[in-house]
Amino acid sequence: MKKFIFMLIISIVIGIGLLIIGFIYSYNPFFHGSIIVGLCILLGTAVKSMDQIIDQINIKSYRLWLIPLAIFIPGSMVYLALTEEPVVGLVIGTIVGMLIAGKIDHPAYVLSVIIFVLLLFVSVSLQIITIEINTYYIIPVATIGSFLDEFGHERYVKNNKIVNFIFKHRFFLKIFAFFGVLAGFAQPVHLIGFLCFDIFYDLIGTSYELDSIKKHLIHNNSNFKFRKEANNA
Repeated sequence: MKKFIFMLIISIVIGIGLLIIGFIYSYNPFFHGSIIVGLCILLGTAVKSMDQIIDQINIKSYRLWLIPLAIFIPGSMVYLALTEEPVVGLVIGTIVGMLIAGKIDHPAYVLSVIIFVLLLFVSVSLQIITIEINTYYIIPVATIGSFLDEFGHERYVKNNKIVNFIFKHRFFLKIFAFFGVLAGFAQPVHLIGFLCFDIFYDLIGTSYELDSIKKHLIHNNSNFKFRKEANNA
């Protein structure tokens, strides 16, 4: 788990560092973007960490982090929605797409969705968040992109390299986000933040996979040495 922990620490340090810079120089539009990017890095790290804890890591002490993660993720998303209006449509569409694809399949995911919906409902009711007309265009597009990504990721054709690459790295929502910027529904910094979310999501997953491969190789090597010694005896 060394690579996984190391990547986790690096991601958190980078994300928090960008947040600090953004809040210190919040009056500067350039540095304000670092708040978006920093929070997206932390979100990508948190979401993938939750995935790994649920699907792969069978260590009780790690599972204790599920509830804090389930609170941090929707809380951060709503904060972004407060300051960056296009985020509302993107997050709602992504959640709906995941629901349709059957990916909200664990109590921690359900808790995150419930908290997000409640916080969003309160924010809209108190007029803290105002949903603009553009949001209603973003939601269906994000829903389609999210569904295609999640549905295809689980069922992609393994003998086709191009299809493999597209679904493995969930390209549909990225493409839709890119065209959303070109169409004026979002700013370039929103696309950068979204890509940073995805990059650090993948880095956390890859680091865990490398740890698993190393563990598997060590286990096989130990078995080989044991059998070799047994045969020599």
